[in-house]
Amino acid sequence: MLSEKKLGFLKGLFYNQRVDWHKTDFNLFCDYRRILDVACGKGLFIEYAPQRIIGVDSNWYSLKECAKEGYSVIKGDALELPFTDQSFDGVHCADLIEHFSPTDARGLLLEMSRVLKAGGLLVVGTCLPSKTFWDDPAHVRPYPPPCLLSYCIKDTQRGRGTQPSYESLPYQMKFIKLIYRYTQLYQLPLHLYFDEDRMKLTNLLRPSSLLFMIANLLSRIGLNHPSPEGYVIVMQKI
Repeated sequence: MLSEKKLGFLKGLFYNQRVDWHKTDFNLFCDYRRILDVACGKGLFIEYAPQRIIGVDSNWYSLKECAKEGYSVIKGDALELPFTDQSFDGVHCADLIEHFSPTDARGLLLEMSRVLKAGGLLVVGTCLPSKTFWDDPAHVRPYPPPCLLSYCIKDTQRGRGTQPSYESLPYQMKFIKLIYRYTQLYQLPLHLYFDEDRMKLTNLLRPSSLLFMIANLLSRIGLNHPSPEGYVIVMQKI
């Protein structure tokens, strides 16, 4: 068995791609002063500019972790954001919409657009359909880029003969850009999913474990799987 100290050292070697994804997202907001992070989690996005970013989340544990760091966070429902209309210059939301049904996905986009000022930036990150998408039991369905953009197309623009079963957003949104997210070449082996298994040196020395660690290190220099894991879509409220 590995000691907690040695295990902590090994964990420190692992490359967290999510940190870089958040950094890329944050760079989109360079010219925006007041930013909302929806479903902020433990504050990986907030840490880039705590003085400019407010987080909202429904998970008390995540909020406590953010509070320890001194971040400005509020407990709230993403489908009923506790803010007035046009409160923010920018809104960020990563890895949340795939947990919602199509009706609630629209509700999320509606709320984020509501609290966004005209001219403000909406940045949404989510997964693409893949073999690993269903590894998370909380995932409801993937939302590829054209799917999300469909919510922003006015019903009158869809053409005759089409009768969508959902309403378009009552706000005009302009598509700005699409950024793909990539993950490492080899995913975490099943025998390393639990901490007690990672404590065993025999598990860490398995070929699949070594492949995972090599792939993790290669990700540090930008060598990832050629197929994107997800994407970030950038839109502006008109």
